[in-house]
Amino acid sequence: MVSRLLQQCVGARPEEIFEDFFPDGIAALALAWEASRILVATGNGRLCLLNSQGQRLREVFEVHDVHKLAFAHTAAVGLAVCGDRGLHCFDQDLQQLWTGRVTGRITAVAAAPHGSHFAFATDSPKIHIVTSERREVAVIETRRPVNHLHFMAESTELIAAAEFGEFSRYDLDGKTIWAEPQVSNIGDMAVAEPARRILLAAFNHGVQVFDLQARQLGSFNVDGIPSKVACTATRNRLAVVTEEHRVFWLSFEGNVLWAADLSHDPLQHIAVSALGDQLLLASASGCLLNCGWF
Repeated sequence: MVSRLLQQCVGARPEEIFEDFFPDGIAALALAWEASRILVATGNGRLCLLNSQGQRLREVFEVHDVHKLAFAHTAAVGLAVCGDRGLHCFDQDLQQLWTGRVTGRITAVAAAPHGSHFAFATDSPKIHIVTSERREVAVIETRRPVNHLHFMAESTELIAAAEFGEFSRYDLDGKTIWAEPQVSNIGDMAVAEPARRILLAAFNHGVQVFDLQARQLGSFNVDGIPSKVACTATRNRLAVVTEEHRVFWLSFEGNVLWAADLSHDPLQHIAVSALGDQLLLASASGCLLNCGWF
């Protein structure tokens, strides 16, 4: 049976690898590239760990009010933002390692690929970098609250973007490597580090493309206003969600390979596998669908 999410689509139809439902809604979603693990947080306090075939491997039910997740690519450790100020760190079995509360509302969170560090931003506006054992190693003051964070793998550095006006790169000591003003409103950020590309979903300005030194290289344009973007580790595939509730699957050459209208069940979260053969969709109804092109 064809998933409801794929009933109105054009292009190279994907294989439906699995479809699952979380009736309480999917509050946050994370994908561990290296371990091929999917992490879901629901509206009723559940954390659920799945493999790429949809098998539920672990579930816990006491992590409430989660609205952001960070997950190491190895799936060794993760961090959930609970409410405005709470942090909940957990291991590969979703067992609690530590919890804490911070000053200010948490606006973004990220995990280093191998789980050595976390970063979280607050509306103070500051970025805090801590080890997975909770030791703080740097505090960075920013001009505006940061809404998007991404740890680099090769250089152990951090990319940060504010919703409007800030786009920066830092080392783990908090030193600024570069900081560039942005005139575009930023809805989402994705980084393809081996491809040396940073993608910003910039609404009316399309998906802006930068290299790792913040030099603009062009843009991807789709039919609509991009608000979410996800990409592969390599220069292969990217997915774009628009304000009009459409999703586009593109090559890095800008060709639209597949598209779907999801206005009947708008997407809340997306993720793309490291190799670009799978696209994970999480909708407002609580549907989780993993699509594949093989």
